[in-house]
This record gives sequence, C-alpha cells and structure tokens, in this order.
Amino acid sequence: MVMTRNSLRLSIGVAAAILALIMQLSAGTFAQELFAEAAILAVFALSLDLLARSGLVSFGHAGFLGLGAYTFGGLAVLQNWPPSLAIAAALAGGIISGLIIGCFAVRTSGAFFIMVTLAVAEMFFSWVFRSPLFNGADGMGGVPRLDMRSVGLDLNNPRNFATFCILICICVWMFAEYIIITPFGRTLDAIRQNANRVSAVGGRVFSYRLAAFALSGAIGALSGALKAQHTNFLSPDLATWVVSGDVLIAVVIGGMGTFVGGIIGSGLLVYLKEVLSSNFGHWYLFLGGIFIGVALILPRGIVGSVLDWRDRRHARNNPAPAREDEA
Repeated sequence: MVMTRNSLRLSIGVAAAILALIMQLSAGTFAQELFAEAAILAVFALSLDLLARSGLVSFGHAGFLGLGAYTFGGLAVLQNWPPSLAIAAALAGGIISGLIIGCFAVRTSGAFFIMVTLAVAEMFFSWVFRSPLFNGADGMGGVPRLDMRSVGLDLNNPRNFATFCILICICVWMFAEYIIITPFGRTLDAIRQNANRVSAVGGRVFSYRLAAFALSGAIGALSGALKAQHTNFLSPDLATWVVSGDVLIAVVIGGMGTFVGGIIGSGLLVYLKEVLSSNFGHWYLFLGGIFIGVALILPRGIVGSVLDWRDRRHARNNPAPAREDEA
C-alpha cells in the first residue's frame, strides 16, 4: 500500500514529536533549555505557516510574539495576575490585535503586506524600547512561570518546562492540522491557490484572511507568553525584524505550507545556532551559507522536497493510462 502525500507528512510529524520527547527525556540541563527554545520557536513557526495557508507571508510576525510576551509579563509582574489568566489575556491580545491590524493589512498582499506587517512590528518595538513602564531598553525581569504544582509539575524545573513546551507545540500542531481539514481551512487553501477565482464565485476572501490573521496572531502571542516564561525576562529584542527573519527562515527551510516543516526547521535552526556560535566567531556567516545551500538544493524545503519526491516516485510507478485517441 502506497502512503499518500498527507499521511507521509503526518507520519513525519509524529516521528519528529516522538523523537523530540525521547531525546529530551535523556538530555542534560543545558540541552533542556535548547529543547524548550526549539519548541517555542516551533509554535511561533506554526502561527506563521497557518497564515501562509491563506497566501500571505508576514515579515513582522515578531510583533505578535512581543505582544504576547509583554502582555503576559506585564500582567503577571506589574498587576500580579495569576500566570494562567495572563496567558489567556495574551491569547486575547493576539486575536484582538490581529483583527485590528488585519483590517487594513490583509487588504494588501505580496510585498505590500510584508512591509505593512514589518512596519507595525517595528512600531511596537519602538514603543516598548522607550516605555518606562517596562523599563525600556533594559528590559524587565522577574517574569514567573505557570504554577502547575497542583498536578505535580514544577515548571521551574528545566526538564519539566521543556516537556511542557513540547507538549504545547504538539497540541498547537494538532489544532492546525484540524483547522486545515475544516471548510474554513479548505477555503484558505483555495484562496492561496487563486484568490481572484474564489472572489469571483462569491467567496469572502477578506473575511477569511482576516480570520486567519487573527488566529495566527493568537498562536504567535502564545509563543511569546512561553518565551517570556522561558527566559523570565522581557526584552524589546523579542519584537525585532531579526526574530521575524528567524521564524521565516525556519518555515522556508523546513517547507512552507506543510506545518511539519516549520517544526523541523525550528529545531534545526536552534541546533545550528548553538553549534556554530560555540565554535566560530562570525558564525552568522556560516549559518547563512548553510541555509543558502539548503534553499538551492531543496527549494521546497526539507519536508516539501520529501513530499515532492514521493509524488514523483508515485507517478513513475503508476503512469497515467493512455487516452483512447492516443491508443
């Protein structure tokens, strides 16, 4: 029995999740921090990839991550909110900001959409960079983690927190997979393939893209809340274009539109950053060279190229029957 394209993609995701959990359970303390960082970046990548299902690619997605981090940290530290309520507020902030920004951002596309989202993210960065409320450029520490000791889980333990982040990533991935098989998700796919045709048959392209943008913002804000808990610190650097570039690289290298690709790309990016920064001075040069090479060799990304290889193999083994006029 030949594995379908979708079942192969899901199998890769399940294998990656199981491998991450097995490796994380036997990893040392420092490696636990890397696993947590990779899982948080993977959640962030899923938010960007979900938006890409509608045909939109953002270069200011770090704004949502920064918003989630500052909403969570600000409420938990300055207002003494319970972390559980602060996370809920961060999610709500991501949805609301996505709806507000999306009202004018999703009316554009291509390079214009990229520039609008980048501009909004840079505006948020400039505000927190100068805001005395959050200690400006110096950042603000003391951000707490969720208190789950009632269920026997101390998230201040690096191993427990890494496991928690991986499980959150798996849940977000499963949610994204569910979304794309619903009528909403299938409409997003149709919009990505040909927005003009969907509009011509009465499809509400703007409304669907706005909903996707808001949903993507909520997941991005969730990753920001996790990031703030991981570092126990708020920094304006969370909202810079560099962070947007990192997640975009992770999604593109892994395979845009596959969901699983963003997860694998995130793990690869975190691993390469650690290895290269520990052994080379100008390590970003080597990182850039590696990703350029991957992009040239695998233009559809790692997972996308595997899926394309499956399609070519299936086509060779199952040639299309000749039509009667060709027989």
